Amino acid sequence: MTKPESKQRVQSSSKNNIGAHSFEDMKKRLRKIFDDTVNGTEQCNMRALTETILAMAKIAKILRQQGKSKGEDSSRVILRRLLLIKDMKPNRNMFQFFAGASMDIIREFDERHLSNLAYAYALIDYVPEFDDGIDLFDHITMNAVDVKAEFIPQGIFNMAWAYATVGKPHAVLFEAMGDQVVAFEYLGGFRPQALSNTLWAYSKAGVNHPQLFQKVAKHVVESDSLDRFKSQDISNMVWAYATADVPHAKLFQRVANHIVASDSLDRFYPQDLAITVWAFATASVHHSKLFEKVANNIVGQDNLDRFKPQEISNIMWAYAKASFNNPRLFEKMASHIVESDSLDRFDPQAFSNIVWAYSAAGVRHPKLFQKVANHIVDSKSLDRFDPQALANLLWSYATMGITDKQLFSSFVPTAAKLIDSYTNQGLANIAWAYAAADVDAPILFNAHFINKCVEKGSGFEIEHYRQLHQWHLWQTKEKSNSRLPVDFQERCYDIFISEEPTVSKLQDDVVAQLLHIGLETKEEVLVGSGYRIDAIVKVNGKTIGIEADGPSHFIGRSKSPSGSTILKRRQVSSIDGIELVSVPYWNWDTLGNDEVKKQEYLRHLLGWKIDNE
Repeated sequence: MTKPESKQRVQSSSKNNIGAHSFEDMKKRLRKIFDDTVNGTEQCNMRALTETILAMAKIAKILRQQGKSKGEDSSRVILRRLLLIKDMKPNRNMFQFFAGASMDIIREFDERHLSNLAYAYALIDYVPEFDDGIDLFDHITMNAVDVKAEFIPQGIFNMAWAYATVGKPHAVLFEAMGDQVVAFEYLGGFRPQALSNTLWAYSKAGVNHPQLFQKVAKHVVESDSLDRFKSQDISNMVWAYATADVPHAKLFQRVANHIVASDSLDRFYPQDLAITVWAFATASVHHSKLFEKVANNIVGQDNLDRFKPQEISNIMWAYAKASFNNPRLFEKMASHIVESDSLDRFDPQAFSNIVWAYSAAGVRHPKLFQKVANHIVDSKSLDRFDPQALANLLWSYATMGITDKQLFSSFVPTAAKLIDSYTNQGLANIAWAYAAADVDAPILFNAHFINKCVEKGSGFEIEHYRQLHQWHLWQTKEKSNSRLPVDFQERCYDIFISEEPTVSKLQDDVVAQLLHIGLETKEEVLVGSGYRIDAIVKVNGKTIGIEADGPSHFIGRSKSPSGSTILKRRQVSSIDGIELVSVPYWNWDTLGNDEVKKQEYLRHLLGWKIDNE
């Protein structure tokens, strides 16, 4: 193996020596071409100028995408030195010069060349600014509006895409272009890519134009076939509707049916799959066959190495949000992450979305959660988490009953720094998560935290007050730490106990059998902490609480209690001094309708001997 490598290095060196003379010659030739171009701009008309700028922008974009590589040809090296600077950004001096030349004759530009000029500068993501404080895109907008430019379909796409890409959403221009599209009798002049990317641009720019979206949706729904739409066209289109919050059930239905009817989804890139299911979940459009088709495609792949972390997180978030639990998909994704050598490519948002998805879907996977927790703690990059990502991640661990003490402790300093940035939900979730995990955090839960809760008081929802009541119990009764102001804690308590109890068939049956074995039973007992206990009995002088634990008290289909169940058991025991015993539904179900066995089960559970009857 050593000899071929050595020989290859000699050959490469020889090639570079041979090309040394031609490199300088080519450099002079290309430099002369560029110099002649620059010097001749005064004689250029709008067409020549825009074609020159567009050509250079396209070359610059390609060079940036390809980057540097060993053994590359001389022309690429020279072009990169002319068009780009060291950090691979466009040569601003040169492109600024061309922008200035364009301004000299901007009044001569027609619609086509205005759109091409904007498109060229968007390709290199550069917005030239001038001494008057107005930039190139502002000038293009003013000129287009002044002349009441009537763009062709491709021009509308170029303009909308360009302005959205550089973050210049000129509402007047977008409104005018949208009105033009709506006025078209037929949208057949738009290629599918132009159509979907135009919608993408409006959503990306945050420009609301409902009539435009309705017009395009009607065109798509009434089209004979969507076969001309590539996978990216489809994903961009539904993304645009979901992001713009423009509901159109028929459009989503048409797109979903088209995908489901496809023989294979192999032409869909991972990004297209991720964006599509994300859009359907975000728009709250339920289409079980679509989600099943996508899940089967992913599960059927040999490996998921082609999927980027963001694509994985968006897919799992979408399935959880859509309440579509596909066990094989969740297992496939989790196994991929667990078996990965490194999770360095995952950012905080991806981690947060993934664990939230498994938590919301009720899919227990301890190895996945442990892998993520270990990576986060070892990476020492907790400051990269924003308030929402941090709150959602810790809430997810607590909800799943996975209280990794090291993870929660590691996050305390970062969580404390973000106190002023949490939403109402985030603040309540952070409090509840640490209470459920039982990880003391005095530098987080201090006077500043309490003041924030009081400030946000009127904005809390019912569930937030309940979470804060449980946190208050933890702080005052279990830890003897900071407490909420009396009026605030009373509001939390009142809301916590206000929920009307619902009695399940399981609870009715358990209580009936308790009475049959001679135990005086109290139902739905409100205890001092504010919790309600399904049933309370006295056995041998000892008060015992009985919880008829149905499926909602556990994580998905597992037999592991949820974080809420664990927290209730712990607080009732430590605060109210009542031992809680559980009657899990799967044990009770195995007893069928045999009342004798049910009564024997309860006697054994409570230590109630027949002799005591």
